[in-house]
Amino acid sequence: MPELGKIQRLSVDDFKGKKRLFCIPNLFVPQEEDEKLVNLVEKYWNEALSHVEKLEKLGYVTKIFVETIFIEGQNAVDVIRETNPYLYPLIEKKLSQGAVVIGIEDPEIFGEFIDWGNCLRVVKTASVMQKIFEYFNNANQRRIGYIKDKIISSLQEGESAILILTDNERVKLDLPQDVEVFLVVPSTYDDILKYLRDKFISQ
Repeated sequence: MPELGKIQRLSVDDFKGKKRLFCIPNLFVPQEEDEKLVNLVEKYWNEALSHVEKLEKLGYVTKIFVETIFIEGQNAVDVIRETNPYLYPLIEKKLSQGAVVIGIEDPEIFGEFIDWGNCLRVVKTASVMQKIFEYFNNANQRRIGYIKDKIISSLQEGESAILILTDNERVKLDLPQDVEVFLVVPSTYDDILKYLRDKFISQ
């Protein structure tokens, strides 16, 4: 799995004809008045865009796969702008250059995954939690399987695409060897996680 810093020393020919997937860890941060957090998140997505543009020496991005999205076209873009406004500028920039957003969720499976996740947040007893977690884990396994199949069927030979998916889910994908995976992790990623963790502890 190539690291961004090594791309400059690799020949473009090494990746010619391969399926290239630029993976950016997704961040779910609510819109709020915390100026420091907002600045960190905006910087994160700006860095992510900059890293992707460096990787595009291997091939321009033609597709953007985004978790939580199960529709395509302008409707998908509108949902992203509404639910993840900090990500939207990156999406808008790539769309202006010819890329398209592709939904990678099955609405039925995703709905089940969300419902069981919500149940886990309110359950109190260990036995019930264990049972609900089994349902949640089953739904998530099917969800990851669907996302994997969607990427494989959509990404064509020689194409570059962006995948926006939380890192703990991305590692479960087990993509085939003909998909060259590049991890795009901006320097502010750890800063944001630490800031959110410290903020939660202090509440």
